[in-house]
Amino acid sequence: MYTDEIIESVGGFGRFQIAMLGMIFGVKMVIAWSMIMMSFAGVAPDWWCTPHGVDPYNVSYRDNTTFQQCHGVDNSSCSYAYSDEMNTVINQWNLVCDKDTVGATLTSIQMIGVMVGAFVGGQSADVIGRKKTYYLSMLLHGVSNLVAAFSVSWQMFATLRFFIGCGIGIYLSTSYPYAMEFVGTKWRSVCSSLPIWTTGVGCMALATWLQPDWYYQHIINAALHIPFFLGWFFVPESLRWLTVQGRLGEAEEVVDQMGRYNRRQKSPNTAQLLKQVAEEEKILRASGTKYTYLDLYKGWSMFRKSVVIQFLWACMSLVYYGLSFGVGTLSGNLYLNIFLMGIVELPGTCLLFLVANKIGRRWTSFVYFGAASISAFAIPVVSIYVDADKQGSIITGLALVCKLGIGVGWGAVQILSSETYPTVIRNLGFGAANTTSRIGGIISPYIFSGKKGDVFVPFMVVGSTMAVCAGLAMLLEETTGRPLGDTMVVKGDNSKANKTPDTDSNVHNPEKQTDSLSSCSSTKL
Repeated sequence: MYTDEIIESVGGFGRFQIAMLGMIFGVKMVIAWSMIMMSFAGVAPDWWCTPHGVDPYNVSYRDNTTFQQCHGVDNSSCSYAYSDEMNTVINQWNLVCDKDTVGATLTSIQMIGVMVGAFVGGQSADVIGRKKTYYLSMLLHGVSNLVAAFSVSWQMFATLRFFIGCGIGIYLSTSYPYAMEFVGTKWRSVCSSLPIWTTGVGCMALATWLQPDWYYQHIINAALHIPFFLGWFFVPESLRWLTVQGRLGEAEEVVDQMGRYNRRQKSPNTAQLLKQVAEEEKILRASGTKYTYLDLYKGWSMFRKSVVIQFLWACMSLVYYGLSFGVGTLSGNLYLNIFLMGIVELPGTCLLFLVANKIGRRWTSFVYFGAASISAFAIPVVSIYVDADKQGSIITGLALVCKLGIGVGWGAVQILSSETYPTVIRNLGFGAANTTSRIGGIISPYIFSGKKGDVFVPFMVVGSTMAVCAGLAMLLEETTGRPLGDTMVVKGDNSKANKTPDTDSNVHNPEKQTDSLSSCSSTKL
């Protein structure tokens, strides 16, 4: 790709890229904090149903006859008394007994918002640009968190969690392609190797342990957005997006900015290379081509890959968020388990850059998904054959291995998915994958909605789903080392829009990749 040549000429991974990754991905810590917050906010504290007329905080009435006992349909014969160890939305609005499914529903509503946001973000980033869409997602997410803290009913809270989810969905569908489009070819896997998400989950666990109150958690999360808004003044629009939009002057300014940060001189033919990419895109647009989600399904090759990617993301989301939101069903300390569920991905995520480049994106996904599947299937066996007093720590350990596998495997699939599509539909493809993944996310809160310690059925579901993910990953084509595509021009025929180019013959020949126009305008599909 010509844009790859330009980026490499001014530094594929230097001070500019480090600064951009810090600003674009830094807020991902806040996003992770917000996304997983319901694993704390949706947990029911210990509670008792004490007779009317009796002080509900009189501990003499807190015994097995009143502990989490529901009387009648509406439980009107007694009053609720909650442990003061935490303040969640469950005790805030008495979401127990006849309302005990509302907690999981709140999380599902949030995930519906994420799905809507992913759909909107994918289209928006390709139409109005990566930068505007990215900062709009931050604004929506920050304001919604602030207002949610002042909710006066669970219905109002559910509405605000929906908009929080929309902000998360737009961010997730935009941030990764946005950041990756600044990075050189061999450094792209760094974008999935940064342990920012896991750090955010770990910080959320620490924060809820120090301040176990859903109200303050939303206030803190909203406040953390402020420093990242300053990036608006120096984080540029995507070089690739500006180029395919024909805004060559602005694109060259971004190249100049990259060169200044990295202390490198741009190539003397930069303007010519940018113009060539823009001309290819202009040919397509002159023929009336407008990119929509339908372009992800035109042609058998594109159709097959898009369907596999989207189904794969739905399965990954089902397991990942099922484990994240269901952490309360595991034995042990809630805050420690949330922390471990997040931080366990850290070593694997840090190694992802090396492993994904060494054995490829597909095999990395396969290995980690396989490990997740095996550990998940082992948990029902443990629950049957191991003594009850020893099960807790073993099951939690195996669940952590499963979380490691799905977390790191998803990182590899994220790279593979984004590298599959050319610039003109990359955000559409990434947005579609994010959108379908939320179908799994919507269902995920109900996987572990049973009683604490009930692990047989949930982990059979997890193990089976991970086995499916391992197989689906191997159906995709490897993209390691291939240049990113910018347009959808077919080799040797610029009039054939909306078809995927064929790069296989040139993938292993660097000279052809740099000398051939058709190779430079090809797509890794």
